Amino acid sequence: MAASVIERFRELVVDESDPFYFDHPLDHVPGMLLFSGMLDLAVRADSARSRGRRAGRVVAGLDFTRFCELDRGTTLSCRPVPGRNRAWTVAARQGAREVCAGSIAFTDDDALAAGPPGPGRPPAAIPPSRQAPADLVHRHRPENILVGEPVRRGRGAVEAAVLRPLGRDRAAWSPVEIVEAGRQFATLLEHSEHGRPMDARLLWVSLRLDVPFRLDGAVPLLLRWPVARVPGPRSRCAATLADAATGADLGSLAYEAYAVDAERYERTRSS
Repeated sequence: MAASVIERFRELVVDESDPFYFDHPLDHVPGMLLFSGMLDLAVRADSARSRGRRAGRVVAGLDFTRFCELDRGTTLSCRPVPGRNRAWTVAARQGAREVCAGSIAFTDDDALAAGPPGPGRPPAAIPPSRQAPADLVHRHRPENILVGEPVRRGRGAVEAAVLRPLGRDRAAWSPVEIVEAGRQFATLLEHSEHGRPMDARLLWVSLRLDVPFRLDGAVPLLLRWPVARVPGPRSRCAATLADAATGADLGSLAYEAYAVDAERYERTRSS
């Protein structure tokens, strides 16, 4: 992500040796790298426009419309939304083809101003910190597993701890860590709760989030999924980000994807 920003445009730097974004060999640019690149571009643009005023929260909605290929350049763009303060339209293009587009906005809300646990919701029991199985979250490197083993809370919810990347302790949780943890949680649920076969590929369609932009690293986090199954060909997961110590809701994450087998994946890639 070392490329310079010129008029709020940037050429995405794709380093296939990166151990986080390319945890295992891929035949396309991962969605997490696109999100990270567009977020960083929006942060820089917003900082200049807001004269360095720190953001409390980030609210984003992205749609992934095509595979982002490895054999060509990817240009990221970020433009202010007319009439909306601290809101940006973002996109990723390869030549004339748009591969991802949406919006990213920042608010001045305090990152921890989520309030006490909701009515009837006691403080959460912090789930065990043992890592979820790598195959369930589609990760190969143990240091990149960011969710713990899932725990069912009665019939109504499944929870999992958000874990620190091994060897990369930081003073604050970053939005990229939180979004990747949510992606892994959604992937895990597809296998453990919805019975997807282990060789299924999940192709991102959309991402929606409303999370703290900077959150104290001492706050223990968990992801909570209210048990639900939306009918239809798409996989949908809407999860709550919560303070595991108090039960307070801190944000929300929603993912949509298509689950395809190896044969359909090859057909999709060749089309």
